[in-house]
Amino acid sequence: MAVTANIHRKLVARLLLGWLVLSIVLSVAVFFIKLESIDEFVEDLAIAESKPLLHDKKFFTLNATEEEREDIVEKLSIHIEQAHFIKVDLYNAKHEKLYEVAAKNIADIEKIEKYFESKDHTSLFSDNLSYKRVFIDGRIFLQVFVPLFDEANNKYGYFEGVYRADDKTMNDVKHLLIGSLLIVVAAVLVTAIIFYPIVMAMNKDLIKLSKDLSDANIGMLEALGSAIAKRDSDTNSHNYRVTIYAVMLGEVLKLKDGQMRSLIKGSFLHDIGKIAISDNILLKPGKLTQEEFEQMKTHVRHGVDIVEKYAWLRDAVDIVAYHHERYDGSGYLGRITGEAIPLNARIFALADVFDALTSKRPYKEPFSYEKTIEILKGDSGKHFDPALLEVFIGLSGELYGKTYNNEDAVLEKTLNELIRKYF
Repeated sequence: MAVTANIHRKLVARLLLGWLVLSIVLSVAVFFIKLESIDEFVEDLAIAESKPLLHDKKFFTLNATEEEREDIVEKLSIHIEQAHFIKVDLYNAKHEKLYEVAAKNIADIEKIEKYFESKDHTSLFSDNLSYKRVFIDGRIFLQVFVPLFDEANNKYGYFEGVYRADDKTMNDVKHLLIGSLLIVVAAVLVTAIIFYPIVMAMNKDLIKLSKDLSDANIGMLEALGSAIAKRDSDTNSHNYRVTIYAVMLGEVLKLKDGQMRSLIKGSFLHDIGKIAISDNILLKPGKLTQEEFEQMKTHVRHGVDIVEKYAWLRDAVDIVAYHHERYDGSGYLGRITGEAIPLNARIFALADVFDALTSKRPYKEPFSYEKTIEILKGDSGKHFDPALLEVFIGLSGELYGKTYNNEDAVLEKTLNELIRKYF
């Protein structure tokens, strides 16, 4: 179930991401299409406004009388009142400005004029209509240049108009954007919903394969753990209990799912290197000699060599390599100290020693729960991380009561329920 749920979550996340990206892209496209329609409207407006000037070339003479100049300014003012231009300029063919008329009822007109005057007009003087679109204080403005030609196709001047999108146009843009956005969002969402069951159906075999692979990997963990455990005793109880203890402590510490999976793998395989240790040493009922103990310690290196070769087990190395390290640095093999010891290894060390003390071994009888806790407390800051030990002691009584006298079948069921939450 965990594998299937994980695939469902990833598919939903990707469909939602695609929905969001498509919605944004299509909405931006709609916005620019609307801007293009405004550009076309202003082009037509500018051409229409400039047509009356085609038949009145006195607008473009430098020696017009004062009366003629006043008449010209009045006509240009009428163009401003009748259209949406807030500023109209006339230039002769030499790019010399002859007239400039601006609307008197437009707020910040000086700011707008200053903005356009600061721009280089050179690129706008051409034989073709040209324009520049800008946003000022959230409103669209277009600067339009219209070249003027007589009947003989001789250019005699330019009409420049600064167009301000009125409130209706801006509202139309906003309404179109919002409406288009809602339509696009709804359309893409419906498409994603329709595609979801189709994609899931297409991936049915992949989901089954993934689940089978996950089950096989977990089965391999259990098989390897059992093979190792049976070298020390006739049951899998130690592996089951120690993994349950470690997982429950990890949950209390709120470890992330990935770290929990590593903790479970490492707990199963912590002693995998004992495969390389002879029975004479491994099953010896009495205390090991120094030479035998040195041989026993090599199971750490053998274990690392084994798990490092398999990518899916590689994240179990922290526990396999460091579960015999001690908080004060007196452990083996690296003799590292404190928080330099990986967290999973510090967690597992507590679970492992707790179970070893409360269990019967070839060389010892089990200690009582009370005696075990006393020993653990005595090793706080020496063998164990003091902060982790405090947390573990807080939940150890309940764990011990629920697991110590249980048969392997009950322990296996409990452990499988925990494992399925993370694999």
